[in-house]
Amino acid sequence: MCSRFSGVALGIGMAFGGGGACYHPEPLDARALLTELRASDPPAAPGASSSVAAAPASLSEDRSVALALLWNRDLRAFRLTRGIAEGEVITAGELQNPQLRMELTHLQRADLAQLGWDARLSWEPPQPGVRAGRRGAASAHLEEVERQISEREWALGCDVRMAHVALLALDEQIRVAQDTVTNRQRLAEVVTRRVERGGTTRFDLDLVRLSLASAERIEGERHLARTLAASTLVQLIGVGPPGGAIMATGELHEDTANAPALNQAEIEDRAFDNRPALAAARARYRMSEETLRAETAARWPWLRLSAAPRVRRNEFFGANTDLVVGVDVTLPIFNTNGGRFQSAKSARDVARAEVMTELVGVRADIARAAASVEAQRAILKRLHTEVEPLLAEHDRLMSVASQATELDLPSLIASEDLVLKSRIELIDARLELRRAWIALERAVGAHVNGSAAPGK
Repeated sequence: MCSRFSGVALGIGMAFGGGGACYHPEPLDARALLTELRASDPPAAPGASSSVAAAPASLSEDRSVALALLWNRDLRAFRLTRGIAEGEVITAGELQNPQLRMELTHLQRADLAQLGWDARLSWEPPQPGVRAGRRGAASAHLEEVERQISEREWALGCDVRMAHVALLALDEQIRVAQDTVTNRQRLAEVVTRRVERGGTTRFDLDLVRLSLASAERIEGERHLARTLAASTLVQLIGVGPPGGAIMATGELHEDTANAPALNQAEIEDRAFDNRPALAAARARYRMSEETLRAETAARWPWLRLSAAPRVRRNEFFGANTDLVVGVDVTLPIFNTNGGRFQSAKSARDVARAEVMTELVGVRADIARAAASVEAQRAILKRLHTEVEPLLAEHDRLMSVASQATELDLPSLIASEDLVLKSRIELIDARLELRRAWIALERAVGAHVNGSAAPGK
């Protein structure tokens, strides 16, 4: 009898144990990760090749965003959290495993042939409200994670667009600074020839050379700023040549001066429909609601099939086989699940408050960005109206002054410094208006009508 019992137990163990998944360890080798990162660096020597994909050196705004969504390491790591939420959905929908219990009976008998055995199968069926609530909470959490991923993607796209337009603005500032340096060099050549002919003094030549050095310093500062901005863009994208080798293509667009004023209510409605962060907050509330539903259902009595069936075998007695069916009922007397119910109820209140907080934050972001758009519009309109005509007039007078017999060098150099400052200010104003639009679109979660089209 004992040998038969042992054989049955061994067979059951092999059947159930063989179906389990095997664990495959994956030790972390940080040194290997560092080697992998070094292998992805661009080749140091000319003509060297790299087997790792790299971003092209010339990037439009749309292309930069697309590459960042593909290669940004922080985003790729955050996307992996979706698998955790998917596993929770599977777990919430799984049924309880049945329990098989095997017993030897009548051990007081000295004769082994008189021993009996008992097999009992137990199973707890799913409690409808509890299982449905937990599945609903897990599904809502999965939706929250997906919305959070979308929020990260949209925020990353806006950050990349910010970095790209900053490169465009710095390229324009570098061109302006280079033109200024060229003008100072020509002026230095003119004054040098006049000094050689005795038409002016060395003081004037020193003044021009100092102004040339100042212009070259400003140009160098713009090149350094561009290198840092290009490094920022490369870091956001995740791949690309370091050291400022990226060339940003496109133009620093601006909206028209006669564009209609922004409608706060309409923009807020668009944000309510499109902003992933708001959708994530609503999903958190649904998750808390489903959790409360499950904890409420768990306060009610429920059953467990304790013997479904129970088979008892004893060859010594007259009735060799005994078949039994039993049901256990859990009575919520000492533990009414009050603590978990209270926690779930409070969590729902917290989730409701977080939705309200998110709405308030989005409205504040929209109001701040919209006010910035209107202010930058006014600044840029004033610069177009008042400064641009003066800059054009200065260019005309500068060409005439370079051929004049007498030069008022201090006034000329002072005017050149003001012109350089005004042109950089004009570029900065266009950049700030573009940044204000991007900030508004980031708050809305979608493109806003009237914003400048990205450079292609």
